Amino acid sequence: MDKSLLDETTRILNEFARTKFSAQVLEVQGPIQEGASYRWRIVSNRYKEVTVLLATKKALFGRSALAGFEVYGLGERKALEPNLKDLQDFLGKAELAAVR
Repeated sequence: MDKSLLDETTRILNEFARTKFSAQVLEVQGPIQEGASYRWRIVSNRYKEVTVLLATKKALFGRSALAGFEVYGLGERKALEPNLKDLQDFLGKAELAAVR
């Protein structure tokens, strides 16, 4: 996996956390490797946890390729192309759900 992609994804999620969550963010965790995929979690005491998964698919006789981003905790699950611009645009329009 390209380290620059992971670093840029982390930067986008930290920016999202600062702008949408304000002071209620406890932390942005990740990237945590799970098999061939990577997971980030944005943990807050006021809003539902947001999880972003960078999923990969394994080719039969080759290296794994990016399958896309999956975002959980902002309404229903959203599958995005493996494109940082799509992720950033989606997060820019996303609404947070309060913890009940």
